[in-house]
Amino acid sequence: MLVLDLVMAGLFLLCLYLFLKNPLGKKYDTPSWTDPLLGFLLTTVVVGYFYIFHYAIKIVPESDMSPCGKKSLQIECYSVSEETCMIAWNSSRGSCDERMEEIIRERPAALVGAFLNTCIGRNFDKVMHYNRRNENRSSCQSYFSILDKK
Repeated sequence: MLVLDLVMAGLFLLCLYLFLKNPLGKKYDTPSWTDPLLGFLLTTVVVGYFYIFHYAIKIVPESDMSPCGKKSLQIECYSVSEETCMIAWNSSRGSCDERMEEIIRERPAALVGAFLNTCIGRNFDKVMHYNRRNENRSSCQSYFSILDKK
C-alpha cells in the first residue's frame, strides 16, 4: 500500500506543479471556470483515494463481513452465536460445491460467487429456519425473500 500511496502523492504533486506552472485555461484558451474545476476534481480524486484506502476500510474489518461475522446477515437475522453460525454455514456447503462445478463445466467464465452464497444460505436456512429473528427489518426481509425463492 505504501508504494501506491507514494505513486498517488507523486502524481498529485506533479499534476499540481504542472497545473500551477501552466494553467490549461491559458494554454488552450478555455473558459475561466475550467481550471478551478480541474483542480477540484484532481483534489477530490486524491483525497477520495486516501479516504477509502486509509480510513473507510478500517471502519469495518473484513472479518466482520464474513458469512458469520458481527455485521453479517446471518448474525443479524438469526438468533445464533458466531460459533454455531460458522459450524452450520460450513456444513451447509455440501451440495453447493457440486452444483457450482456443474455450472463451471457448462460455462467456464460464469461468475458463481453470488450463486454459491445463495445456495449455502438456503441450506443454512433449512437448518436454522426456526432461529429466524428480525423479520421486520428490511435487510432481513429481502434476504429471506431471496432464500425463499425457488
